[in-house]
Amino acid sequence: MGDNRKKRILYFMPDNPFSNQAGNLTRTKQLLKYFEQHETVLEIDFLSCLYWNKSSVELFKNTYPNVNLNIVDIYSNKSNRLKYLVEDKIPRLIYKAIYKPKISLLTPIIIKRIKSLLQGKSYDIIVISYSTWGALAAQLSQFNAYTIIDTHDFMTLQRMREKTNFDIGAAFKEEMAILSLYNEIWTYSIEERYIYEQFLKKKVTLLPVSVPDPKSVYNHEKSIDILYVASDNIHNIESMMWFIDSVLPFLPLYKIHVVGKICTRIPDHPQLTKVGIVDDLEVYYAGAKITICPMLSGTGIKIKVLESLCHGLPVVTTQRGIDGLVNKINNGCVVANDEIHFAHAIIDLLEDNVFYKRQSEYARVFYKSFYACEYETRILDRVFLDAKSI
Repeated sequence: MGDNRKKRILYFMPDNPFSNQAGNLTRTKQLLKYFEQHETVLEIDFLSCLYWNKSSVELFKNTYPNVNLNIVDIYSNKSNRLKYLVEDKIPRLIYKAIYKPKISLLTPIIIKRIKSLLQGKSYDIIVISYSTWGALAAQLSQFNAYTIIDTHDFMTLQRMREKTNFDIGAAFKEEMAILSLYNEIWTYSIEERYIYEQFLKKKVTLLPVSVPDPKSVYNHEKSIDILYVASDNIHNIESMMWFIDSVLPFLPLYKIHVVGKICTRIPDHPQLTKVGIVDDLEVYYAGAKITICPMLSGTGIKIKVLESLCHGLPVVTTQRGIDGLVNKINNGCVVANDEIHFAHAIIDLLEDNVFYKRQSEYARVFYKSFYACEYETRILDRVFLDAKSI
C-alpha cells in the first residue's frame, strides 16, 4: 500500500449472520471474527440486506464492535404505485427481458441502492458472497480493488434441483461469466474447485470451513444416542422424510434429537425429540454419541458433517453427505445409500465399541489434517495481511 493505513475491506453477505444456524453462516461468523481480531490493521465494512431487525443489529454491533455494519433496503414500498412501477418494477422487467438471468438476483434498484450507499468509499479488497450476487463486481469496478467471490455453493446445480425445465447450459454459462469477474474464487468443495479450475483461468482457493477445537466434548457425558442438526431447506426436509419413513422402522430402540429450523417442517414422531433452534449447539454435540446426515440431494460441502467430525462424532450419511470433502474414506463418515444399510450403520456404531472408537478417531484426525483453524487462518492472512495482496 505504500503507507501505514489500514487495509479497507468490503465484505458483502446478504444474510444476517444471526438469522439462523444454517451452515452457510458458519463461514460468515468465522470471517467476521477474523476481521474483529485484526481491527488494528483492517477497516471493515460489512454490507448486508436480509433478515435484519433492531435486536439483530444491536447483537451484531455488540459482537463485532469494530466492524462497520451497512444494511441496504432491497425492498420497495408499494404504497405509492406509480413510484414503485417507475423505480422498481418496470426497470426490473426490462432488465430481465434483456439479460434473462438464470443465476443473478440483482435488479436495477438493488444496484442503485448499493452504489448509493457506498458512494464516496474506497476499498482495497472486496469479498462478495454467492454467485447469485456476484455480478456486483461489475458495478463496483470503480474501486479498483482486489475482488474475491466466496461461492458457498455451485448455484447452477442448486438451481437445477430446485426448478423444472431449467436451462442448465445458460445457467452454467452465466455462473462462469460471473465468477470470471473476480481476481480470486473461494470454494469449500474439492469437486467445485475442480470445476472452476477447468473452466476459469482464475485463482481458485479451497478454503477450509473450521470451528474452534471443542475440548470439552471428549469427556462429556453422552446422553444423546443420535443427533441431527439441519436448517429447513428442501434438501434437508426431503431427506429427513425419507429417514423417518424408511429408516426409523429399523431402529425401534433409539431416539433421535433433532435441532434446527427443520423441526417446524417435519411431523411429530415418538422416536423424534424435536428441540428446534438452540442458543448453544455445542451442548448437543457434546452430549451426542453420533450424528446423521441422510442427504438424498443437495450441493456443496455439508457444514453439519464438518462440525460433527470436528467434535470427534462419527457421521452416518449417504454419498451426497460426503460431497466436497477432501478425503472420502477413513474420515469418520460411515456411508450407506439405502435404508437397511443406513440403519445397520447406526446400530453398528452404537453397539460396537471398537468400531465406534475407530470411526471417532478417524473423524478427529481427518478434521485436524484438513480443516483445522490454522489452515483457514493461513489463507486469510495471505489475502488480508500480506502486503503483496493488493
